[in-house]
Amino acid sequence: MNIKVDGVVVTYNRLSLLKECLTALLDQEYPLNKIYVINNNSSDETASYLRKISKKYPTIIPVNLKKNVGGAGGFNVGLKFFMKKSNAAYAWIMDDDTIPSKSALSNLINKISDISNLGFLCSNVKWKDNTAAQMNVPQTEENWNEKADLGLIKVKSASFVSILFPREVIKKVGYPITDFFIWGDDVEFTSRITKLGFEGYLSNDSIVEHKIKNNIATNIVLEKDINRVKRYYYANRNYIYNNRKLGSKKELFKAYISKGIFEPIKILKNAENHKFYRLKVSFKGTIKGMTFHPKVEKYRK
Repeated sequence: MNIKVDGVVVTYNRLSLLKECLTALLDQEYPLNKIYVINNNSSDETASYLRKISKKYPTIIPVNLKKNVGGAGGFNVGLKFFMKKSNAAYAWIMDDDTIPSKSALSNLINKISDISNLGFLCSNVKWKDNTAAQMNVPQTEENWNEKADLGLIKVKSASFVSILFPREVIKKVGYPITDFFIWGDDVEFTSRITKLGFEGYLSNDSIVEHKIKNNIATNIVLEKDINRVKRYYYANRNYIYNNRKLGSKKELFKAYISKGIFEPIKILKNAENHKFYRLKVSFKGTIKGMTFHPKVEKYRK
């Protein structure tokens, strides 16, 4: 099967993981056409490394940004480069801490012919102990098992940790929302795709490892690194926005209750430290989510 696929990797100050990710991409059974590496203005040696490795492997194309636009902005830029600079039929995107198995891409490509209206195909994301990566569990459709005998699980949305998009779908839905900065951009983008009638699937034999430190979903209560707590402003803001724009009134009400009542109670009861700081971040993000109106960029030739 001669289908051109480009890789898109977003990285920020995680050079050792980036090296591991790129090694895995270069070692795929199904060779990539190009690999766009979106460097979010890293302050380590990432730019220097990319300059050297791209000389050795012309497949790798560094895109060095002048400021950190977050994961959401990085994927926005990466998919724009894919659409404007390449003629490949599919984009395979991931963060720098995604380590695909050797057959990860080939097992995605092999499933394409089984889906008539493909919106996206995502991988089976695992943690280091081979359990499911809790941060990357996709939301399944009611008829999730209609292609289960083919190794495919039907999903409404998925994370950007190893996911394959057809070029024609990006033309119709546009790009991930840069204003999200981090968290929730993948849910919004993949939900936008399935809302338009395209189908999303998880391929159970396309295995990747997500090298996160702890196998937990986004959780301000359990976050141990106090310097990361401020990020949960985006988590709550984007979560409320997604429920406003993509969910039912019932789902939106549940989102308000979850973030506006239950999360603060859990912070006060279970957080180890900095409880009032966590509360401030939580409330600020939740309230902003009620009026957040980010720009959705359409594809333009």
